[in-house]
Amino acid sequence: MTATATGLTELRIKVLGPLEIHVGGECRTLTAPMARRAMAVLLLDANHLVSTQALVEELWDEEPPRLARKTVQTYIYQLRQALKGSVDGDSGERLETGPGGYRLTARPGELDLWEFEQRVSRARAALASGAPEDAARLLREGLALWRGEPFAGLEAGPLLTARIAQIGEARLGALELRIEADLQLGRHQALVAELRRLTVDHPLDERFTAQLMIAAHRSGQRSTALDAYLRLRHRLVDELGIEPSERVRKLQQDILREVLPPAAKPEKAVVRRPAAPAPVTPAVNQLPLETPDFVGRDIELDRIGEPFTAPGPHVITVLGPAGVGKTSLAVRAARALGERFPDGLLYASLHDGSDRPRSPEAVLRSLLDGLGIGRPRQPEDTEGLAALFRAAARERKLLVLLDDAAAPDQVLALLPGGDSCLTLVTSRVRLSLPGARRLTLGPLGAEDAAVFFERLVGEERITGHQAALRHVVARMGGHPLMLRAVGELYAARPMWTLTDLAAGLLDDDRLVAELQDEACAALARADSALARLAPWLRRSMFLLAAAGPGPFDTEQVKKVLELDTWSAQSVVGRLLDRHVLVLADAPPGGSATFRIPEIVRFGVLAHAAEGVRVAAPAEPMPTEPPVTGCGRPARTALSVARQGGLR
Repeated sequence: MTATATGLTELRIKVLGPLEIHVGGECRTLTAPMARRAMAVLLLDANHLVSTQALVEELWDEEPPRLARKTVQTYIYQLRQALKGSVDGDSGERLETGPGGYRLTARPGELDLWEFEQRVSRARAALASGAPEDAARLLREGLALWRGEPFAGLEAGPLLTARIAQIGEARLGALELRIEADLQLGRHQALVAELRRLTVDHPLDERFTAQLMIAAHRSGQRSTALDAYLRLRHRLVDELGIEPSERVRKLQQDILREVLPPAAKPEKAVVRRPAAPAPVTPAVNQLPLETPDFVGRDIELDRIGEPFTAPGPHVITVLGPAGVGKTSLAVRAARALGERFPDGLLYASLHDGSDRPRSPEAVLRSLLDGLGIGRPRQPEDTEGLAALFRAAARERKLLVLLDDAAAPDQVLALLPGGDSCLTLVTSRVRLSLPGARRLTLGPLGAEDAAVFFERLVGEERITGHQAALRHVVARMGGHPLMLRAVGELYAARPMWTLTDLAAGLLDDDRLVAELQDEACAALARADSALARLAPWLRRSMFLLAAAGPGPFDTEQVKKVLELDTWSAQSVVGRLLDRHVLVLADAPPGGSATFRIPEIVRFGVLAHAAEGVRVAAPAEPMPTEPPVTGCGRPARTALSVARQGGLR
């Protein structure tokens, strides 16, 4: 077998065409179609854990066989055999088993898709710095890696289908960029024939029509340029009911008036900044109002503001428990980035007023309404609406905030696509959106939480009570919604000192009783988080909350839920996916431990204090009466939960 300079056996995986695996020059491509599909899912999330549940859903959609997980284990074994020998020594593993899933490890230079994306990124930088020749060379090298459609011949599930479409869009973006580099190099006449073919293959794509208009005009073929515009307009009006973008319409007018600037010899790009730039006001702004007492989150805001370097849809997911401040962060970030998106800041909540997930069709219609595309011009079906939204967004610079997503399938149809838009998605559940930048939001740090609480209650109610303030912040776990609930309660109780509040918070019963107030939304948010769980997961949450507030590991979960190791890990994984369980701080090298966010724990205790079982609405309420006294809600929760059973 051949080896790399590092001593590792060479691994090459090709996906820009039929899936191929080569280890040390030997073809190890899998023959079983389902094993290849599993490999594709792991590859597209390489170096990250992919849950077994995600693999099952991708392989069998809504009808998995009874032994689906065992079958996945068989495919994993086949993949391990195919990758055997591609690591340093026989003991290494390219495919590792993690908590509730698997992680495929790949290194730079081993996946042709990554090589393509790297060359495109370098080409963009070269073009921006005034080096179109280098850009054109890099893009030709990247495009030469393509052997056909991505994962050609592979039957794909919903996530893989969406990712394949995104990779295909990235290829078109790279092709457009290469043509732009060639235009800057003055190769207009040679491009006309290629662009004619591209406009036939992609009749609704304004990018290639605009480039054909420029290349033809600069080659002395003015009629060809104007004819390309008319063909595009007829297609857009007839099929989508929209006019070409302002950019393409202006290009046509410039050609008609013979004012299109001639090709210029490439020069080093010079960035000129006006001394006092006028602020840009987005054409549409649907964003909710900002939270006036927003505090901290500087690292997260910087992360959201980082520019994307890879082509394709730009998506950022903001994940975390209920009430942790995901929407507040996303709105603050969207407003801060507003000048980058002059064509609009769109917003849609993905749950309705009854906390039911909204259909993609309903959301798409509201987004199209925001862009001024009225109902008479909107298609009847979801697929047509999604195509119209992508077409309308492609030539615009839009930021789309999709708030409180229920599942990946709900979001995929709502992505605008292209390189000029950014989509922020908030959710309480893990979202597997291909190519998305992930951001998991935790509680506020101690200092920021203290500042936040002070803003809520006023400096005069804090002065001289710093120790009590630290206790309150710690007791609420730095959770913003819990801090707000307790802060507003304290602000409304002038007879209390902060020391009184800190002492009162020691008793779960007292705190839960105070939070059961019509003016407080914290427990309502907790109810929502619990209601979105399947009944058996809600019962599991009751049992775990009953076991106490402290961190616990998988072994303790096994004992509390009376499950075997695999089933306990599966429950933990599903609860982590829904952010009703979060990772707790663990010492370096220690096993993973977990805890229940305070808002969820208090929600469970509130149900237990009322003698209410968290179960499906159709199930009867227990007759056990409410109890009071420190520690009793936990015992009530335990007994109530076990009434429902776990298996």
